[in-house]
Amino acid sequence: MSNLQNIVDAAIRNGGRILQLTDQAVAETVIRDYFRAIPAQRQRHMIDVGAAYGSVAGVFLNDGWSADLFEPDPACRQPLQKLLAKHGPRVRLFTHAVSSTDQESVLFHQNAIAGLSGLSSSPFGSARSELRIRSVRLDSFLPSVGVTAVDLLKIDTEGNDFDVLDSHDFPALAPALVFVEFSYYFPGQNPAVLGNTIAGMRGRGYDAVIFEYRDDGNFRRNNWTHRLIAIHVEDGRLPTADDAFGNVLFFKRDDRELPVALASTVAALG
Repeated sequence: MSNLQNIVDAAIRNGGRILQLTDQAVAETVIRDYFRAIPAQRQRHMIDVGAAYGSVAGVFLNDGWSADLFEPDPACRQPLQKLLAKHGPRVRLFTHAVSSTDQESVLFHQNAIAGLSGLSSSPFGSARSELRIRSVRLDSFLPSVGVTAVDLLKIDTEGNDFDVLDSHDFPALAPALVFVEFSYYFPGQNPAVLGNTIAGMRGRGYDAVIFEYRDDGNFRRNNWTHRLIAIHVEDGRLPTADDAFGNVLFFKRDDRELPVALASTVAALG
């Protein structure tokens, strides 16, 4: 994919609208276009771990998908209830955390800013309260609630992302795409860990595209403005800056449509 790497590098150097291709925009363009280009044999299904207000899930629910949302933060409950009311039985909300273990009671750190809460305290925002909640593994919980197929697995859990990824049963429920947040701001996330995660997913039959962002110090000021600075397509290219963060989009190794969807988005925005 070296030619695609050259294309995205050139587009980012030129600047413009492509610098706005951050997480929500990736879902609305690359991922959405990918699925729209492939005929559906059944209703598509999404697992959204760390749904927050449901903005990513809403993209696919509006296209007729079904979705299971995991969001423990009570501050997100009202917007998510509106999503449930709009889409009815096609969407379910679970107020559990997802982690590496099934436990009836774990400590959940609620942040004053919705979307920053998680199983560990956030380096941003400020602490609001500590709650005791249930945690589940995806491999045990999804079959228990009747999930038989997953097309898109999205994970955004403020530092717990790779544990969630490892809790999923890929042989039984192999998603076409997996969209995972990473951030070196969190303890336990760094280039070595990210590289090991990508290697582990390669063993499951997935290649990776890494979208790297920079906040220019804004997050420390509770300003959530950030921009795209790189798309890493070639194997071995990893973000190395201490403050690197972004998303990894995993796709099946024999999938030819995802690079096409990415190239199309880059051409439209470049």
